[in-house]
Amino acid sequence: MPHLTSNLEDAVSRRVQSAIKELLENKHLFQSIQIDEKEFDAVMKEAIEFHKIEVARVQPNVKLDGTPYLNNVIENLKKDRDQLLYSNWYFFLESSPPRGAKPVDFKDLPSLQLPSVRVSCVSRQCKGTLQPHNSGFIGLRSHFELQSFDLIRPGQPFQIFSLPYQCQNCKEEPLVFLVKRDNLKLTLVGRSKFPEVSVPSYIPEAQSKFYKNAIIANQTNFVLAAALYLRTVVEQYFYSVIPDEQKKAIAGNPTGDELADLYAKTLPENFPSNFPSLKKAYSDLSVILHSGKENDEVKKDFLAICNAVDGHFKAAQLFKEISKLK
Repeated sequence: MPHLTSNLEDAVSRRVQSAIKELLENKHLFQSIQIDEKEFDAVMKEAIEFHKIEVARVQPNVKLDGTPYLNNVIENLKKDRDQLLYSNWYFFLESSPPRGAKPVDFKDLPSLQLPSVRVSCVSRQCKGTLQPHNSGFIGLRSHFELQSFDLIRPGQPFQIFSLPYQCQNCKEEPLVFLVKRDNLKLTLVGRSKFPEVSVPSYIPEAQSKFYKNAIIANQTNFVLAAALYLRTVVEQYFYSVIPDEQKKAIAGNPTGDELADLYAKTLPENFPSNFPSLKKAYSDLSVILHSGKENDEVKKDFLAICNAVDGHFKAAQLFKEISKLK
């Protein structure tokens, strides 16, 4: 039944490659991609149905459903799937594909070509723009399969891959990703160069460094630090636009709510009340900090607050531009 395992092998290979591509392109440090066994149910079902059709051509009156023979075929196919998924994986570079077709022996998943990716390039020429990157790089001495750091743990593979890529625009210093594989979970645990973090033009320049740090902290899964930096953006902006005499009129250090109320008075009278509020953003960020939690729900809350802060500054910038035209 070579066609059964061949289709399954292709499906697993494509999924592993797509997971690597998604991880490198869309995930940040310490974020993961999970591959699920159930993703291959449709391929296995299709392979079994095809096998039943082939048998029926030879023996038209034979029905396989429920028979020990078909059950055995299904079990063997599941074993093949597990062997492919839970064996060690090995990758080769786009510049050095293996010679000829590699036989399938199910000791390991056949060598996989690393996919091309489009990621940020921080060279002087590319300046953080998204550029196509191919695996390998000019001047690479060894063109053998990429080696991995493997922990011997039968049935529960643990590997750490060092994956080199080079920008196809500038062809400068290669970018090396460190990817950890724990069973079917792939996690981006390192990269030789941090991606360029661009700060939108509507963020006040004096607070841009705090905004940038908030984005970096969030991308590296330190959401409490991200919330603190973003709250600092809002708070320092309050201090920068509120007249000194109004701040001095408050006894002691003004609270966030007091600053927010003073800031609201600086907004144009026709500033829409339904636009995102920095007072609410400040309060919501304080809730995150006081919770002391960094779970998925808190991460979603932070992103929503960040979008609200962006929305407010966009609106403020728009009103400034409109007032200049008058």
